[in-house]
Amino acid sequence: MVSLAIIPLGMSIAHRSSPLYVVLSAVFCLVATCVEGRIRPFLRDLAGALTSPLGLAVLAFFGWSLASAGWSEFKSVSLFSLGELWLPIAAILVLALTLPKHLTQQMFWLLTGTFLVAGIVIMAELATGLILRRAIGVRSDPFIFNRPVLTLLMLALPLTAWLLGNVRRGVIWGLALLLFLSAVVIRSESDAAVLGLAIICLTFPMAWFLPRVTFGLTAFAVLMAFCVSPLIGPITAQLITPAMHEKIASSHSRERVELWQSFGFVVRQKPILGSGFGISPRMAETTIAQKVPVEHQRMLNIGHPHNAALQIWVELGAIGAAIAVLVAFLTLRMVWQLPHLTRCASMALIAGAGPVALVGHGAWQGWWAASLGAAIIWMQAASRFQTETKL
Repeated sequence: MVSLAIIPLGMSIAHRSSPLYVVLSAVFCLVATCVEGRIRPFLRDLAGALTSPLGLAVLAFFGWSLASAGWSEFKSVSLFSLGELWLPIAAILVLALTLPKHLTQQMFWLLTGTFLVAGIVIMAELATGLILRRAIGVRSDPFIFNRPVLTLLMLALPLTAWLLGNVRRGVIWGLALLLFLSAVVIRSESDAAVLGLAIICLTFPMAWFLPRVTFGLTAFAVLMAFCVSPLIGPITAQLITPAMHEKIASSHSRERVELWQSFGFVVRQKPILGSGFGISPRMAETTIAQKVPVEHQRMLNIGHPHNAALQIWVELGAIGAAIAVLVAFLTLRMVWQLPHLTRCASMALIAGAGPVALVGHGAWQGWWAASLGAAIIWMQAASRFQTETKL
C-alpha cells in the first residue's frame, strides 16, 4: 500500500519511476498472498479476469502486439517496448485482484500527503530554476516535470472521488485539491496537462448531471479518435491557420502537424498489419520510411507521432486499431456499472487521459501505463468506500 501511495513523490524526484513502484507493490502483494495461503483463489480470480470479455480483448491486443514484432525491422526495439508497456500492466492486474479491498482510509490520507508534497516540490523546483538539480549534476530541463504533473492529474480523480464520498465537507476539500492541482499544472510546461485538466473539469460535472449523454460522447470521441487519426495530419494542416499557429506556438503546433503528416504517410504503406510494435523510435531507418515523400522523412526522426491512436495505426495497423477500440468500449461498459460518484470520476479520468495521449507522449511509455494503472487501483478502492452520496 505504501509503495503505491508514494508514487506522486517518487515521480517528482525521478520522472519515469512509476513502473518501479507498481511492480514493487505487485511483488509485495504476491508474496503476501502466498504467505496467507491464498494463491489458489488468486489464480482463480486471475483466470476469471483474463477470460472476461475485457480480459480476452486485452489478451488479443497483447497477442497482436507480440505477433507484430515478427515483421518489425528492429525486433530488439519491439521486444523492449513490449516489456516496457506490459510489465506495469501485468503488475496492475495483480494489484487489481489483491489490493483495493485492503486500501484503508489512512492510505488515502498518505496518498493525499504525497500528492501535496509532490506538487510543492515541482513548483519549488521550477520557481528556483531547478537550481538543486543543477548543483548535483542531474538532468535539469523543466519539461522533465511534465510526466509527474500528468501523474498528479490522473491520481487527482480517485482522490476527489474519495474526498467527496468519505470526508466531511468533501466538496470543499475536493475544490481545494483542484485549485492546488491547477496551480501545479499552470506552473509546469505541460500544455497536454492543461488540456487534460480543462476537459476533466468539464466532464466531471457533466457526467454527474447528464451521465448518459457524457457516456455517449465519450464513446463517440474514442471511435472518432481512431477513425480520424490516420488523416489527422492533412486535416489539421487545413484547419489550423498560420495566425492560429502563432498563438499556440508554445505547443509546437507546426511541428505536431508535420509529424502527424509524416507518420500518416507511413500508415498508408502498411495500413492493415502496421510496421511492428514499438518501431516508431527507429522509423526513420526503416525501408518503409524510404517510401515516404522526401519532404516528410525528416520528422520521422522524432521518435513517435505524439498521438497514441496514430501510433497504434502506424505500428499495429487497422487490426490493432480495431482491437484497441474494442478494449476501450469494453472498459467504458465496465465504468458504466460503477456507483454514480466513482463512475463520474472514472469517465472524467478517461476523458482527461484521452486528449493527453492524443497530443503528448509515446503510446507505450511505461511511466504512463503505470500512472494510469495506479489511478485505476485507487479508483477501485474509492468505489469500495462509496456509499449513497450526494453533493
